[in-house]
Amino acid sequence: MKTLTEIKQTPKGIIKADESFNQVKDKIRLPRRILYLGCGSSHFLAKLLAMVTNMHGGTGVALPCSEFLYSKEAYPIGKPELVVGISRSGETTEVLLALEKINTPKLGISAYESSLTRACDYSLVVPTIEESVVMTHSFTAFYFAYLQLLRHSYGLPLLEATEVAKATEKALEYENYIKEIVEDFDFQNVIFLGSGLLYPVALEASLKMKEMAIFWSEAYPTFEVRHGFKAIADENTLVVLMAQELFEWHKKLVNEFKGQRARVLLISNSQQEFGQDYSIEVPRLSKDATPIPYLPVVQLLSYYKAVARGLNPDNPRFLDKVVRW
Repeated sequence: MKTLTEIKQTPKGIIKADESFNQVKDKIRLPRRILYLGCGSSHFLAKLLAMVTNMHGGTGVALPCSEFLYSKEAYPIGKPELVVGISRSGETTEVLLALEKINTPKLGISAYESSLTRACDYSLVVPTIEESVVMTHSFTAFYFAYLQLLRHSYGLPLLEATEVAKATEKALEYENYIKEIVEDFDFQNVIFLGSGLLYPVALEASLKMKEMAIFWSEAYPTFEVRHGFKAIADENTLVVLMAQELFEWHKKLVNEFKGQRARVLLISNSQQEFGQDYSIEVPRLSKDATPIPYLPVVQLLSYYKAVARGLNPDNPRFLDKVVRW
């Protein structure tokens, strides 16, 4: 399967991302007020980039392109100094239309020289080419390349690409374990939970489950799920709890879901025994790089759920690799 091969290319994608960053680092200096635009997975990446911009002292806002086009007055866009458009193919109609509607310097992030990069003042091309329909390792590579550029622009130390690549290699070592989880538990729905930078990862994980496995999934900020949303969890539910620093509330949450007879997969970089059914320990990185090793884990979970359902994750029904109007 092409999708599996591409997920496993995540470590190489990190190295390619660093090379792409080095090619543009002396040409692009990111300002403080930035608007991020994308669709689907690229929107969840935009949310992640906006959040990490805020963490490092800037002001980041992320919108789906369609919302910018038709409802932007409802959002706190302000006066951005740069608009970042994200599209794996660089040909997504909504991204191109949105960029036409704003007279602000533009940066395009894509895997190709494309209509997007030609429409922008600056471009960050990360050549993580994917043949499958769904976006996998390119998401991680785009994030790392931009994170390096953000750190460089804001006068922060750069990350060591080989260290980050090795962290994703460690995460990929759980492939057989993830396959065993799917074989052990024929869950009928899945809830992804994450807080802070892991919340966009939860959103992206939920989308991957829908795209690859044509399967019902939800995503929430970790503790927000307790406010009514947890009612959907029962003996047929897998709860994927992604956390960085574990504390007592995580234990209480695991116990609540166990009380509803759901099963819990805890993905963290500081494992503790909270009564979870399954555990995956990912390497610890800097706080802004935290999402990177989590991404291939949730991608593998979606991939193997698709395989277990007898589906082809390379070419999901009703979906196109490039979304055009």
